[in-house]
Amino acid sequence: MVPDDLAVWRRHHNAGGVNPWSGSVRLLADGERPEALGTDYLSAEDLANPDIAANVRAIEETAALITWVAEDADEGQAFGYWRGPGELPLSVAPVVSFDNEGQFHVLRGTTLSEALCDEYGQWTEDGYPDLVARCRSHGVTISADDPDELPEPTVSPTPAEYHVARYREVLAGPSA
Repeated sequence: MVPDDLAVWRRHHNAGGVNPWSGSVRLLADGERPEALGTDYLSAEDLANPDIAANVRAIEETAALITWVAEDADEGQAFGYWRGPGELPLSVAPVVSFDNEGQFHVLRGTTLSEALCDEYGQWTEDGYPDLVARCRSHGVTISADDPDELPEPTVSPTPAEYHVARYREVLAGPSA
């Protein structure tokens, strides 16, 4: 089931509307892979390096446990819901990002809209309150008027922890 706020933004987008966060944020189609996960920049020599190959594989395996829903191609970021190895339902899965440094982060908030208001509120002229007002004007609930009051999701493992564990396992190779 698609989270309510994501459904609102998809309908808004399909009607020709823009999202409230940034002109470079684009919603992804179901099952679409974000550009941030691309490895085209790596050469065959890079991929022959065991450290790099293990990291690429660990990123792929971690990314496969995320339902990707948006990306900011200008910033090299992707956003999604961490389903994790326990296959959390979207309704309780924390929102995460993958950045242009190859790092996974759990974001504050309980919805994509809250997480993106927090992320982009730091960079917009009118800040978090303006983004919250824009969301609410479309009927999207934002639980906090102050970004410091957004809940910090707790999940174990986090995607960053999972990535590191997979990297170490892949690098170590098959156990005897």
